[in-house]
Amino acid sequence: MKKIVALFALAAVTISSCKKSDLQLNNPNSPTPTEALTAQKGIENFALGMWNKLYVGNNLLAHTLVMHSIMGDEQFSSVGNFGWRYVNQTDYITIPAPYNRKIRNPLELSQPAQLKALNTLPATNGSATNAIVYEWNMAYYVNGQANLLLQTLNAGVVTLPATEKAVLTAWAYWWKGFAYSRIGSMYVSGVITNSTDGSTSPVYVDRNAIINEANSNFDKAAAALTPIAANDAVYATTMNIIIPTFNRTNPMVSPAMWVRGINTLKARNLMANKKVSQMTAADWTTVKTLTSAGLIASDRTFVLGMDPGGVNDLTPNSQQHPYGWNSNKNNPGWVFPSERWIQDFKAGDQRFTKGVTAFAANEVVQNRSSRGLQYGTRYYLTAIENGGYWSTNNRSGQVQFAGSYEENALMLAEANIRTGDLSGGLALIDQVRTANGAGLPTVAGANLSQAQALEELRSERRIALTYRGLAFYDARRWNITAPVSAGGGRANANVVVPNSVIGTTPAAGWTLLPCLIEYNYMDYWDVPVTEFSYNVPDPSSAPIVAN
Repeated sequence: MKKIVALFALAAVTISSCKKSDLQLNNPNSPTPTEALTAQKGIENFALGMWNKLYVGNNLLAHTLVMHSIMGDEQFSSVGNFGWRYVNQTDYITIPAPYNRKIRNPLELSQPAQLKALNTLPATNGSATNAIVYEWNMAYYVNGQANLLLQTLNAGVVTLPATEKAVLTAWAYWWKGFAYSRIGSMYVSGVITNSTDGSTSPVYVDRNAIINEANSNFDKAAAALTPIAANDAVYATTMNIIIPTFNRTNPMVSPAMWVRGINTLKARNLMANKKVSQMTAADWTTVKTLTSAGLIASDRTFVLGMDPGGVNDLTPNSQQHPYGWNSNKNNPGWVFPSERWIQDFKAGDQRFTKGVTAFAANEVVQNRSSRGLQYGTRYYLTAIENGGYWSTNNRSGQVQFAGSYEENALMLAEANIRTGDLSGGLALIDQVRTANGAGLPTVAGANLSQAQALEELRSERRIALTYRGLAFYDARRWNITAPVSAGGGRANANVVVPNSVIGTTPAAGWTLLPCLIEYNYMDYWDVPVTEFSYNVPDPSSAPIVAN
């Protein structure tokens, strides 16, 4: 077993409140528990410290969500920081007649070639442009913390109330399930490890085995939660200890909600990791079974929020949260709403009316930083404090990164539509739109064809699940990110094209045109160089590099 101490960063915590400084670990390179794990309060604070594993140098969960949103073409970012401009480096954009121009990105490298070229130690440690490392690091930091928490609970050094031990056990297993879900849904292979001493396994297993491990951990979490009563006072006390104020919801996530959320995430793990063309009748039956026991409209799940004072959270500045990075009128931001996302709103959708505002004509973003035609938009996001949904200047809002009622309902809707129950599927879409205050006409009973019903489903997932880290999964499974030669790409995709590109006047102006975008993105990423350089794969390992 090779020691990868810095990767897992296992350490005890001695925190007692919800300040960011309190969430930070003592000596994050030390795998040795301190006396903190020999007392009840120390164990509780160590469990609270799970959140800090989402923030090691940067808010890694925020990075993950933003990159998935970028690759799913909900947003765009032209900045090179964290490798963002490279993950949404579309291959070609074809401008329609009468211009008939096929334009490649300025770097003339496909996204797969670019990401592989940046998966190096210099690009990781120097320029910090290796996008591949962030999600991997987040997942294994969390997994390491969970492993040590489980070891402590199982050792029985401290006698805890039965309910509290069950909650903390579920907490550890849930985070392990979450971590392995992220790895298995994004990388060609990964490592399964229950180590608590900083070591890891040199045997890499393929992504399917990682997803199986994720689901196994979710099942263990559910088993620990199921016996707990909804009104158990110890449960409520423990949850208030391990969830900081900026991430709490009202009502609190109950044991039953938590279990339903697990079913939703297991359904996601299945759907996110198969192309629609690969889904079998048995797969859709499984999705129906899981989502029928999944989240309901009144449920809450774990969220990522911000403290209004900017002190008691994991976002030392507003740019360490997805809503803080998003552009709005007073904060140009690093990320902007994509015209393709704008295009997916249906006419009259109140979510567009309230959540999106048009730039003045002379403020429209076009070919930002001269890095590609996809980097353009006529809109910015209305700040939450001004009635919007997805952007803030005063640290408002919570991101639902761990599943939601809307996601569950739309997965069930898709399963119904694809297996012939169009009415049932469309009724669920209507329910989501009503819950979101979309103000759109109902589509159930509108005599839509299956193709029309699927288009309603597609557009609704694009809007109702905005900025929840799902857009890339959808683009991948719908084959949109594949090369055009493999049936991929998006036709009639709105692009803000500078007039200078098409030879029209005024040269400084722009024209919105329906283009063909060839994304040609990697389905699954290579294992990061920071892992395989120090943890050399055993000969029996699954491939660590995508084809």
